[in-house]
This record gives sequence, structure tokens and C-alpha cells, in this order.
Amino acid sequence: MTNFQDAEITEGWESIFGRDEYRQALREIADTYPEKKSLFVKYDDMDMYNSDFATFVLEEPDRCIKLAEEVAKEAMPPTWDPVNKINIRLIRLPRDAKVGIRNLRARHLNKMVALEGLVKKVTPVKPRMTLALFTCARCGAPIWQPQDGMLLQEPLMCPNPNGSCNKTANRFILDEEQSIYTDTQKVEIQESPEGLKGGAQPQRLSGYIDDDVAGIITPGNRVTINGIIRSAEKTERVKTTVFEVFVDVVSIEFEQHEYDEIQITEEDEKAIIEMSKDPDLFDNIIASISPTIKGMNEEKAAIALQLFGGTRKVMDDGSVIRGDIHILLIGDPGVAKSQILRYMSSMAPRGIYASGKSASGAGLTAAAVRDEFTGEWALEAGALVLADKGLACIDELDKMSTEDRSSLHEAMESQRISVAKAGITASLQCRCSMLAAANPKLGRFDLENSTIVSQIDLPPALMSRFDLIFVRTDKPDEKRDRDITEHILKVHRRGEALQVDETVELDGVDLKMIKENTQSIMPRYDVETLRKYVAYSKRIIPVMKQAAVDMIQNDYMSIRKSGDDTGSVPITARQLEAYVRLSEASARMRLSPVVEAQDAKRAIDLIRYYLKKIAGTESGGFDIDSITSGISSKDRKGIPTIEAIMRLEPGGMEEEEIVTQAAANGISETEVRRLLQRMKGSGTIYQVPDGNNKVIYRLTNKG
Repeated sequence: MTNFQDAEITEGWESIFGRDEYRQALREIADTYPEKKSLFVKYDDMDMYNSDFATFVLEEPDRCIKLAEEVAKEAMPPTWDPVNKINIRLIRLPRDAKVGIRNLRARHLNKMVALEGLVKKVTPVKPRMTLALFTCARCGAPIWQPQDGMLLQEPLMCPNPNGSCNKTANRFILDEEQSIYTDTQKVEIQESPEGLKGGAQPQRLSGYIDDDVAGIITPGNRVTINGIIRSAEKTERVKTTVFEVFVDVVSIEFEQHEYDEIQITEEDEKAIIEMSKDPDLFDNIIASISPTIKGMNEEKAAIALQLFGGTRKVMDDGSVIRGDIHILLIGDPGVAKSQILRYMSSMAPRGIYASGKSASGAGLTAAAVRDEFTGEWALEAGALVLADKGLACIDELDKMSTEDRSSLHEAMESQRISVAKAGITASLQCRCSMLAAANPKLGRFDLENSTIVSQIDLPPALMSRFDLIFVRTDKPDEKRDRDITEHILKVHRRGEALQVDETVELDGVDLKMIKENTQSIMPRYDVETLRKYVAYSKRIIPVMKQAAVDMIQNDYMSIRKSGDDTGSVPITARQLEAYVRLSEASARMRLSPVVEAQDAKRAIDLIRYYLKKIAGTESGGFDIDSITSGISSKDRKGIPTIEAIMRLEPGGMEEEEIVTQAAANGISETEVRRLLQRMKGSGTIYQVPDGNNKVIYRLTNKG
């Protein structure tokens, strides 16, 4: 590495700051100081002046930045007060200056590096003393003492020339009012989840932000922190030679796009465009999603569309319509819900996996934690905030407590999380898609004695926020069971064959044949190809053709109209928005700037499929009330009828008598017994003890 003398460094900065861009920036600082006091210097401009000089600045940042500040002050107008500070902030560091948090080593100490990650925690902005004014308690002489680090440093001696003050122990008085302060903030960043391999835990690093860039970041932000790595002795009673590291932040750059970290070359772009022309593209993408799981084509199709997502829209009045698609999987144990969630969390460029059973509301949204250094409360981002502009996979959603679950409502619809904890009020972004899984209330669906919706232990207000809800039941079926058995055994045989060297000969086993016969388990597109394809598709903002609008409108209106005869609400405007999001995602998948009729049809098919499963009625129509309110229109009509019958006998009525009278009102015996159990569960009726082994019910409220 070429070594530069101070005069050469100064000459380099004078040449760089002599450009029109920087002269203009310095004039703006002079006009707006102290609101603006930072000069942002691009690495490319240093590299253009002299590549050796640019490299030297990264190797000796303290010395070079100090000289740059002096050069900047000299370039200011004559009216500029030299006491005022100008911050030199280096940005857009080269790729070889980027270091992973887990890769920081001793050789990086006091060097300039770029760290990419998620903001996990920030403290409030506090004033920090940078230049302390002390006065001697004996003679009153003023002493200016520079302050480095977090501990106050007092003068060692009095500067009074007579020297009498230093002959005995002396005391210095701090003048807090005249001392000079700067804003400071402690921040904690952690590695981005997409950069981790296997089950590695993301590592964290603390940093300190000073002056005018303090307070500009919030938990959940994805940032690149350019700073100088420092060491600090561990705060232990026994002196140690092992030091902690932290970053002295020079500048902060925000990631503008969720897929910036994925590099797409010209060759990649050609391959992606060619891939989009494949007529079997949609089927191939579905086949690439968790191929070890048999079937579930509709669910995989929906998850594929979720990966691409709809368009986020900002309207004229500032209101925002989300483009992210939320999907809920509900099913019996062993139908591979968790397996799909784990697969998608690793496939999505920004995937976060969390279990509702082990996560609290703070773990999913945000927590207020006490900082061990300052003792202050600080915000720490949860799983949904960390998944901003990505995919949040939440397993066992039904196992969360009621309080924790309610915190998801705002996160799903407005894609923000409002926090009011420990005196901290803030609003954090969580613009992510949610893929959630839940189990039936009783562990397994009982389709003979109860409806599907009544067996889902989730509040209607939360369920209605999902664009698609899929129900998977596990009923014995010989053909289906045989297919699944063969598939699972194929997966295991292929897994075994892949672990064994092909040159090994096994008695009665043909490894090559096994691999050839199980090629259908291989994904059509590898994860890296699919990631690049999705990243490229995010550049496209598809617009609906009139034909697509007409198809969606006609289908929606036909379903709405079917409720006229039954008096039910078959579908609501929330599902209409799901039509739009799914059709936009379908167009994006094809890299099409226009939403065609085929995209609208794909959305219509998926929505009708899920409505039939979860909100279908005996007459072949739909009743969305069962999801949005928890009570179907059929129940809403039947329950008042049974209540009216029971009011004829205020002292209580036998179950058989209720069944008989309800039958005269057109309600079947099975339906009556189901409604009685529902009314009993809700507390509308209760069972009266009877010595004759008869079931007698009485209304809780006889009015």
C-alpha cells in the first residue's frame, strides 16, 4: 500500500473538493448551518482522483478524515466561524470494503468498512460532551479537555504558569453550560437473514452515531453502515486482554429495494427473459416449491404468486393500499404445513420464520428492552419488522395468546406496528407478506359433526385479513394414501442414494437407477435462479387491462348476487382486493407490464377454490360471514328460532323436545344439535342437572 504524507492527503482533498458538486455542497452547509453540517463524499470520486489515495483513506480513516475536515473549513466563505464543525461522511464504499459482521477480525481494527444488516435496536438520541470546560478550584484557570469515549476525562494538571496548584491534590469543576456537546445514539445491527447459511444465528454489532445523522434510523431498517471499527476493553472486574468491538459510524445508507443484494448480470437478464417465455413457467415454478411434498398444487400456486406479490399503491390523498399477499394454511397434523413454511422462509430473499407458540407479541412485533450500558429503554424489532419487504412465515398461529394475536391486525392491514411501551411511542414498518399455519381447535378436523370454520381457533377479525385460506384435512383414502406413501419413500430413497458414493456397489441396489427414477423430486428451477427471477420481476408494475377488470368485476358480482336468495353475504370487498393482488402477481410472474384476462382467471380460480373449501354452503354458494364474523347466515337464522322455542318453557326444555319443535320450523336434527352445542359454548344456554338421564337446556337470559 502506498503511504501518503499529510501534505499529499491535503492536496488530494483540495483537488476533490474543488469540483463543482462539492463546492455547491459546501455553500449549502454555509447557508443552512447548523441544520446541515455534513459533506457526503463518494468513494468513486476519490478513486477517480487516485486509486491508491482512495485505498489509503480506508486504511487510515481517522487521519484522512481529520485532514479533510480542515480542508473543507478552509474552502468555506470568509464569514464562516472556524469553531463550527463540518462532518466528512464517506459513502458508496466499494464491494471489497463490505465485511460481514461475523467476519470482523483484528485486522479490521481502526479501518473503514461497510456493514450491511438490519437495525435491531436503537436508543433515544442523547447529548454527548465532546469538549469539556473545567475550572481549577484553586486559581479558577479555565481548562478545555477533549472527551473521547463515554467516560468523562478530567484534566491531570492545572495550566496556570505559577505551578503552585499542582503541588498538592487539586480539584477541577466542570462547567456544563459552556462545554460543547453533540448528539449521539447507540444502535445495534444484526446480519440480514438472507445471508445466513443453515441454522446459523444472526450475529449483532453495536455502533455509535454522532451529530446530524443521529436519529434518522428506526428498528427494522435495512441499512449499510460505513464506519471505523474500534475496540473497547470488556467491562469486567479483572483486567483482560480480550476486547469487544464496536463501529464508530461515519455514514448510513438505506437500502431502497428489497432485492438490491441480489446481483443480476447481463447474462442473468437474458436467461430470465428467456425463462419468462416458457409456456410451462407457472407449472415449473410450482414444481420448484418444496418438491419433496406431494400434491398441494393449489396451495403451492398461491404461495408462488405470494412470492411475486401485487403492487403497493400510494393514492392521491396519501393513503396506501398494500400489494403483499397474506396466506393462511390450516390443516390436520402431518399435512406438511410447517415443512412448506420452513422451505419458503429459506427460499424467499428475505424470509423470517417464527413459531407462534414460542413467540410473544413483542417477539413478533417489537419489544421495549433496557440497554445494559445506558440503562435506558430502547425499541427492539420483532420478526414482522425484520421481515420488512420480505416474507414472514409464522407457524402455530393458533397457539399465540389473544393479546399477542391482536397485535397482528394492524401489521397485516396497514403494514405498520404502533408501539407504546415503557414510555416509547413509535411506528415501525412491516411491509411484508405473511404465510401462516394453524391447527384445528381439537387437534384434528371433525367434518361430520361440525363445520370447518367453527373448529378454527382464530378470531374472525384476524382470519378476514388473509387473502387466501386453505384447509387441508387428512382422511383415509386408498389411492391418495398410496400416492403419498410412494412419494415419501421415493424422497427417502433418493436422499439415501445422494449420500452414497456412486462407485460403491451395493447388493440388490442400483444407485444410478434410483436417481433416474426419482428425478421428479428435483426442483425445476434451483433456489438461486428463482430468487433472481423474482428480484427481476419486482421492477415491473403491471396495469390491468379492461378485459381483466371486467372478468374480476363479473365474477365478484355474480358471487355477491348469489346471496340475494339466501340472505347471506357470500363475499366482501376484502376478497375483491385479493382478486387484484393475485392477478397482478400472475402478470409479474410472466414479466408482463399488463394484467391480462389469463391473470384474472388464475386469481378467480384460486379464490373460488378457497371459498368453496372454507365458506361453501350446502346449496353450492358461498357464505363469507362464517369467516368474517364467526357465525354463518344459516346459524344466524337458526339460533333465534331455537331461542324462541325455548322461551315457551322458561324452566328449561328437553333436548328431544327442542329437536321436534325445530323440525317443524324446517331445521334438521343434526343442525339443531350442532346449534345447541354452539349456543352452549357461547353461554347463551346452559345444561340443567336432571335425575332422569335427560338432557335439559335453559336460556341464560330469559328475557
